[in-house]
Amino acid sequence: MIKSQTLFAVGLILVLVMCCTKKTANIAFSLNDVPIHYDVMGRGEPALVFVHGWSRDRKDWEHQMPYFSQKYHVVAIDLAGHGQSGQNRDDWTIPAFSQDVLAVVDQLQLRCIVFIGHSMGAPVVLEVAKHIPDLVAAIVPVDAFHDVEEKLTQEQIDGILEPYRVNFVETYARVARQILTDSAQIEESIRKIETFSPEVGIASFEECQHYMSRDLIPALQEVKAPIFCINSDKIPTKVDVALQYAPSFDAMFMTGVGHEMQNGDPDQFNRLLDRVLSRLFPSGQPATPVEE
Repeated sequence: MIKSQTLFAVGLILVLVMCCTKKTANIAFSLNDVPIHYDVMGRGEPALVFVHGWSRDRKDWEHQMPYFSQKYHVVAIDLAGHGQSGQNRDDWTIPAFSQDVLAVVDQLQLRCIVFIGHSMGAPVVLEVAKHIPDLVAAIVPVDAFHDVEEKLTQEQIDGILEPYRVNFVETYARVARQILTDSAQIEESIRKIETFSPEVGIASFEECQHYMSRDLIPALQEVKAPIFCINSDKIPTKVDVALQYAPSFDAMFMTGVGHEMQNGDPDQFNRLLDRVLSRLFPSGQPATPVEE
């Protein structure tokens, strides 16, 4: 009898562990009722919400989801127009993308959140933090915010986008070979761009540049949550400049990686994100966000 009860208890524990670590796909509805697809793993607080960059999708975090779900509730989102999420929208601005993330946060009723945003995902999560300041424990921009004072003119933006308008995939492929370091990663990135809408890509790129030139500094000044960048060392990060607008701004640097660093060297990236989380939550998983 005792043996059977022990076996039952062990089996129940295994079931609970599997439920906590199994990835499940879900859908929330954002602006214009656009379906936003996202994956969830783990449980508890804080929640780690991963947001991909321009032209990418939630699979960019495939090396982070299983790893961090062992200790945290983790969520990876496809922004509208990306991955499996819907495209029935004309607004491809950073504020519109932030509504996609907010829809997921609301559906999951998250209450203590660390937002991790890669590239274009960094201004997206910064914009999200403006709307739910009491729920944000920290923001982790990934290879972003290197020079928060950098501003591109419309002429410069048009110059960048003109080759994309002529041949979207070929132009992206040329850029990918410049900013990525691993050949397999380059080919996978090019394969993905072949299924990405050029219309969404060009519009969202332009709107992102407008946000970075016009709205980034005001957002940094408004958001009070700690900001910890994890950046490649290939491009200098002007921490001293960012500190003028965000007193908690800090940065850690990865070596030997290109722009898609979370996949280029996931072990190094996970160690650095672990270090950020240890600084935020030195005594474990808090019930409420911590302030610095």
